[in-house]
Amino acid sequence: MLDIIIKNGCIVDGTGNTSYQGSLGIKDGKVIKIKNNIDEQALEIIDANGLVVCPGFIDVHSHNDLVPFMDEKIQNLKLMQGVTTELVGQCGLGVVPCIEKENNIWKNYIRGVVGDPSLNWSFSNLYDYIRQISSIELKNNFTILISHGAIKSSVMNFDSRIATKEEINTMCNIAEDAMKAGAFGMSIGLQYLPGIFSTKDELIAICSIIAKYDGIVMVHLRNHDDTITNALEEIIYIAKQSKARLHISHLRSYNSKDLGCDAKNLISYIDSALANGIKITFDEHLYLSGSTLMTQLLPPWITAGGSEEMGKRLKDKKIVLKLKEELKSPKTHYSGWDNYSLITGWDGILITSVKEKENLKYLGKTVGNIAKDLGIDPIDFALQLLMEEKFGVAVVTLNVFSEEDTIKLINHPLQMVGSDSIPGGNPHPRLYGNYPLFIGKFVRDKKALSLETAIYKISYLPAKTLGLKNIGEIAVGKTADIVLFDLNEIKGFENYFKPTTAPVGIKFVVLNGKIAVRDSIVCKRGYGKVYNFL
Repeated sequence: MLDIIIKNGCIVDGTGNTSYQGSLGIKDGKVIKIKNNIDEQALEIIDANGLVVCPGFIDVHSHNDLVPFMDEKIQNLKLMQGVTTELVGQCGLGVVPCIEKENNIWKNYIRGVVGDPSLNWSFSNLYDYIRQISSIELKNNFTILISHGAIKSSVMNFDSRIATKEEINTMCNIAEDAMKAGAFGMSIGLQYLPGIFSTKDELIAICSIIAKYDGIVMVHLRNHDDTITNALEEIIYIAKQSKARLHISHLRSYNSKDLGCDAKNLISYIDSALANGIKITFDEHLYLSGSTLMTQLLPPWITAGGSEEMGKRLKDKKIVLKLKEELKSPKTHYSGWDNYSLITGWDGILITSVKEKENLKYLGKTVGNIAKDLGIDPIDFALQLLMEEKFGVAVVTLNVFSEEDTIKLINHPLQMVGSDSIPGGNPHPRLYGNYPLFIGKFVRDKKALSLETAIYKISYLPAKTLGLKNIGEIAVGKTADIVLFDLNEIKGFENYFKPTTAPVGIKFVVLNGKIAVRDSIVCKRGYGKVYNFL
């Protein structure tokens, strides 16, 4: 007897091949039969007539590191999108290593990105993190990157000086231990503390360790404004010298004539790197607005040293006056910093995550509107809020990207889709609907790419890139991670003022051979697991 039969569905197998009508037989967590019709008994029979049947989606860019410790509603969000596997530890902003009381500067800095669950989390190394999340019934599968920012902060705090040889060796040893523990690679955040202060020599040394284990290096570039090509040249050089496989996270520039760079130019750098022997891929989320830490509004000479040093500087009136002048000038450029207040305007900076009770009233409002209501300069309000929140604030940067550029980028054969989901406060809607938005908007409505190509980009391509050999494809012998959705109905929502609207159209999700979503409702049990790269 089979465990599950999925019958009469439109099967899109994930490889990019043409879809076909058929039925699947599942037993002991695997697909064991694919036929036109399976006339056998099964514990569960799902009639997929009128539905697309495809591999579970793989989210290659997630900040859901702490979601296993959050409430069930948050834990369910990825399954509701059809995501069966996600890769956490992104942008150099991961939670490992972070030891309670020894590294609170790091914990406070990243809480606007990874969330702030009601527990004193602490992970001394990747083994410890894997042990703790494996003890929980996970709602979906996890794969993990070690984060360069977490490594560097554990060795040097937020010091802006060049790392010594001994410090680089220590960082390399931490990275190597993580790879031995099963990390899929390392993420780097060159626009965040303390990664912004990293030299090429430091990064080449650590990336060489990742390359030794054939891991992948995923990079949040140093800049995304009109200087993004310099940032691309830097990281491509580092990849070439270290021989690491390179993945560019959320490769987009801004929809700004003066402070942006068009997609055609970005793609030329990807193609050139590939032609020169660099193993390179990249990802996108699909929304026209971004999300980041509010400290990114401040240039690096303000943020250097972390929250304590920032606080001291912002109490100096002369420093604040200089800061205001720089923020208002389009001529202000720093490596590792984009001037969001000019790119979006203060009316485009939406507050999404705060912790202090008295500041909760600002969630879902823009800095510009709040400042108008208070009758103060928006810069003064932003600095006041950051100080009160000990600099742990997250924001959405509204309408910074071009849909035309997005369509060009998602059509590139090396592109895949990541949610860049941030599970805190009043979140960016990509936490709820990134994958249904991708299929509903760009495949069905805009016909920007075929259904088969789209599924390939969110299943087989990321699985192949990460080295996940048993998922990402519907084939006999493969793990039964499967999504069933209605192509006519599937939709994700892009409302930044009501971001928690659930997507529609995902009908069933099978995870590791068990039904995890039934009739669009997430089941109580968790069937996920932690994948190990080794």
